This record gives sequence, structure tokens and C-alpha cells, in this order.
Amino acid sequence: MSSSSSVMHSSDKPFALNVKVMVQPDKREEWLQNIQDDQRCSRRDEEGCLQFSLSEDTDSPNTFYLHEQYVDEAAFHAHTQTPHFKRYDEYCKSKNPLVKEPEVFMFSPLDEGSEWSKGKRNIPKTAYCVTVNLYPKDEVREEFLKVIGNNKKGTDETEPLALQYTYGESTSIPNVFHFHEQYAGEDGGKSGFDAHASSPHFMDWESFVGTDPFVKQPEVYFSRIIE
Repeated sequence: MSSSSSVMHSSDKPFALNVKVMVQPDKREEWLQNIQDDQRCSRRDEEGCLQFSLSEDTDSPNTFYLHEQYVDEAAFHAHTQTPHFKRYDEYCKSKNPLVKEPEVFMFSPLDEGSEWSKGKRNIPKTAYCVTVNLYPKDEVREEFLKVIGNNKKGTDETEPLALQYTYGESTSIPNVFHFHEQYAGEDGGKSGFDAHASSPHFMDWESFVGTDPFVKQPEVYFSRIIE
């Protein structure tokens, strides 16, 4: 993760976070060395860390996205006490490599099944990633969950180029949902996403979006995996 957080939640539910980080261009390589040290040590040394991926925005150089998954929130807080996280946190505080404070979105993944925390996710060398924040209206919550659950099910079960479709509700703000998706295929995985966007389950999602279901516009970011 990008720096220590004062937000605390008590839960034994599956836990994930998306982080958007904007890095000063002249600090790019130095920052990458430090975040990748934290990333590698987290994967290798933390039993409770299931995933830690790093990708760069397709249109905005030096804008990066982290996606992390932990067996539960306690495992995440244990992560923030590790020597490698503290090295990274101290680097950020002392060298000021970021354009502004990172945007951190913590959430509890949904519809992952009982085997979700049994093993670590593989990190592909090439993937096209999608990071999304959605803000459905209270009155359409149940319909939203039904449609998005169907979209996830169709993606997981029928799309051979879909590597990951993780979504869940914010741990701090009700009715706010966060997503992390990864796709394989030609053009660095873009063809996998294009196939997803033409699928029947995605068309059902698009029909729902056409009913004006959000209190604010969705935020959608595209990136390519670095590691």
C-alpha cells in the first residue's frame, strides 16, 4: 500500500484495497524500486497477503494502481507493521515522490466463494486492468447487486481471457463499490477486455446503466500490469 492509514475496521471478512498513486516523473524509477520491494516482500513473506499487483495507467504516465488482497482485515493491518511496509512508508515520507496523497479504497470482496482465501493469486506478466468505483442509488441497490453478480458470474465462467473479476462494497461508505479486473489476450490484454465488453452479461449491465442508477458518475481507469 502507499502509506500508513489511520482508518481501522474490525472484520474477519475477505479484505481488499485499490490504491491510485500519482508519482512525480523525476521520482518514477526510485518509487518503482521502493514499491516493488514492498510488493515482493509482501507476496513472499506474508501468509495473509493473497495478491499485490501493480499497473500503470494506459493514458497518464506515472499514474499507478495497486490492488491488494488479504485473507481478512487483520492480515492487512499486520502488513502495515512489517519491515518492508515501514521501509516504503518512510521512503514516501522522507523523499516525497508523490504528486498528491494516494487515493485508497478499502472493500470487502463479494461472491468469491469459500475457496477465496485458500491460496495466493498468480500475477500475470501481461494483463489489461480495469479499476472502477461505482455509486448506485440506495433504491436500486438490490437490482445493482443482482446485475453485477450476474456480470461477475458470466465473466468468471464463460470468458477464457478474463483473469480476474473482483468487486466488493466499501468498508467505510455504504453503497459504494470498488472493482479490479484483469484480462489476457492480444495487445497486452486489451482484446480480452474487448471480448468482455461484447458479452451478453456485459450487455445486461449496460442496459442497467442506461436506467440512470448512480448518484454520481462511475470512475473507470484502464492500466497495464507491471508486476
